[in-house]
Amino acid sequence: MYKTLRIGGRVLAGLLAVLMGATVVWAQCWGQQAKKSGYPNAHLLIGTQEVAAHLEDASMRLVDLRNKGAEGYQEYAKGHIPGAVYLNWQEIDDVTSNQKGLPMDQTKAETVFGKLGIDENTRVVAYDDSGGLWSARLFFVLEFFGHKNVAVLNGGLTKWTQEGRPLSANEPKITSKKFVARPNPKLVATAEWVKDNLKNPGVCLVDARSPIEYEGKRTHPGKTEDPEIKRGGRIPGAVSINWTDTINPEDKTFKSAEELQKMFEKAGATKDREIVTYCRTGVRAAHDYFVARLLGYEKVRNYDGSWIDWGNRPELPLEQ
Repeated sequence: MYKTLRIGGRVLAGLLAVLMGATVVWAQCWGQQAKKSGYPNAHLLIGTQEVAAHLEDASMRLVDLRNKGAEGYQEYAKGHIPGAVYLNWQEIDDVTSNQKGLPMDQTKAETVFGKLGIDENTRVVAYDDSGGLWSARLFFVLEFFGHKNVAVLNGGLTKWTQEGRPLSANEPKITSKKFVARPNPKLVATAEWVKDNLKNPGVCLVDARSPIEYEGKRTHPGKTEDPEIKRGGRIPGAVSINWTDTINPEDKTFKSAEELQKMFEKAGATKDREIVTYCRTGVRAAHDYFVARLLGYEKVRNYDGSWIDWGNRPELPLEQ
């Protein structure tokens, strides 16, 4: 009996050593990236080389968020980064919940993330083929619900395929885990919160939409008419940081820390102010939210209801 306990203890100690060793390797990897990139929160962004080197790491959950409706899953099924699972971004957004100060229903969040095999010990790496747009949405939602261990793949599938890295058509077997949501209301703004802070000099509203939407000429980036929104314009005092300006068009990677910081400071989105991002539905806003977090901003919120909420409420002021 005594020998069995000793052997069991050695096995357990060995397993713990392996797990601790894996954690150290990841930490060293991110530490090196932080020094080279200049992003204050470089651990929120991970490179293709780092991911490729840890594809067999059971503690990492790669999430593919290509957004093309049913076609998104079909493209995933044809080829994805080995070990990745698919998630439709529409599963992690809900207008009704947004108006209540939630990115999505909390119970649904626990179910969705649990089925993806995510718990508090899982290192989540999100990617897409749209410059991090949908990945940033997942980052925001997970951060809101208290999951700290999440990063966006820099360049996503675009950079991965440009480098000739492998793809797989095999869907991994997922063991469901218990995801416990711990909402942080300080990361979300409601229309009422925004209205109450319109004249607060310590708050900076950042509009992540295209210039044509910011100027009130359209309420949808790809349509002349948008039946879902009654009014065009912007929230009074909001500055424009078009989310597409934050990425390099060639490989969909994020621009340098210096370029992004200058962009934010030029717009008036400085680190001494509380940054509140918004767009049409809260997705592009999540991208600017992620950039602010990458740059080390400590006070950042997403007005997740965004223009589909504000633009449909005639009692709320606007500018054009």
